Amino acid sequence: MSTEQSTTSNPTSNPIANPVANTTLPRETLQGDRLCMQCLHPLRGRAIERDAGTGLLYVRCGECATASALFEYPTATPWLNRAKSVIASTLAVTAIITMLALGGITGGFMAGASSEACDVAGGELSIAFRSSLDEQTKADLQIQSGNWTATNNQWLASPAGQDALANARFSVTTLVPFVLLTALGTAIATPFALFAGIALTRQGLLRRMVYAALPVALAAIVVWSLYSALGFRFPMNSWQQVAIDHYLAGYTALSTAWFLAFVAATSAAAPSIAAFIARTILPPRDRRLVAWLWEWRGKTVPRD
Repeated sequence: MSTEQSTTSNPTSNPIANPVANTTLPRETLQGDRLCMQCLHPLRGRAIERDAGTGLLYVRCGECATASALFEYPTATPWLNRAKSVIASTLAVTAIITMLALGGITGGFMAGASSEACDVAGGELSIAFRSSLDEQTKADLQIQSGNWTATNNQWLASPAGQDALANARFSVTTLVPFVLLTALGTAIATPFALFAGIALTRQGLLRRMVYAALPVALAAIVVWSLYSALGFRFPMNSWQQVAIDHYLAGYTALSTAWFLAFVAATSAAAPSIAAFIARTILPPRDRRLVAWLWEWRGKTVPRD
C-alpha cells in the first residue's frame, strides 16, 4: 500500500473527520459561494475548521476574522445588509416627496380658497350695486352692458358702497367656499403632515414643528410672489377685481396662518398618535416591531 493510500484511509489524517487532527496537515477549503455575515467578504477558498468544543465546522473571514458556521439555518442578514442603502435612499426620496406634496397641497388650497372667496364676494358687490340702482330707478345702458363707469366709482366711494364692502368680506355666502376649500385642503394634507411628524420623531419638539411647517412657509412665499407678479388681474375692471384688491391679501394671510398652525400642531402630535394606535392594535409582545416610536422619544415600550 502506498503512502498516499495510507493517508487517505486513515481518518485521523482528515481534520474534518477528526476534531483532534493535527492542524498542521492540509485542510479542506470552501468551494461554494458564501459571504461573511459581518462584512460580506467572499469566503470562497477559506480553510474549513472545526470547533474543538462543539465539533461544528466553520470558516473564518480573511478580512474581519469573523467565524461563519457552515451548517446553519438560512438567514436574511446578508440581504438586509445589502438593502440598507436602498432602504435609506427610498426613505429619503419618500420624505422629499412628502415635503413637496405637503407644500404643493397647502399652497394650492391657499390660492384656491382665497380666489374663490374673492369671486363670490365680487358677485355680492355686483348684486348690491345693482340693487341700489333699482331702488333709485337709475337704469343706465352702460351699466347694463357691464362696462365700468364713473357711477360704479361713485357708488363704491359712498357710504352704501363702503357698507357693502364691509358686509361682503365675511358674509356667509363668501365664507362657505373659503371654509370648504380650506377644510378639504386640511383633510388632504393631514396624512402628509402625520408622516412628516413621524419621520422627524428623533428631532426635538420645536425642530419637528419648524421642519414640518417649512414646506408650507415656502408654498406661502410662492403664492404671495405670484400675487405680486401677476396680480390676478381680470381682462377688464370688474367687481371681482375690486374684491381681489380689498380681500385677497386678508384671505390668503388667514389660510396661510391656518395651514402653518395645523401642520406644526399635527407634526408635533404625530409620534404620540402613532404610538397610541400601535399600543391599541398591537399586543405587548409585538410592540417591539415599532419600539422606535417610544425609544426615539426617550420612553420605554409599554408592557400593559
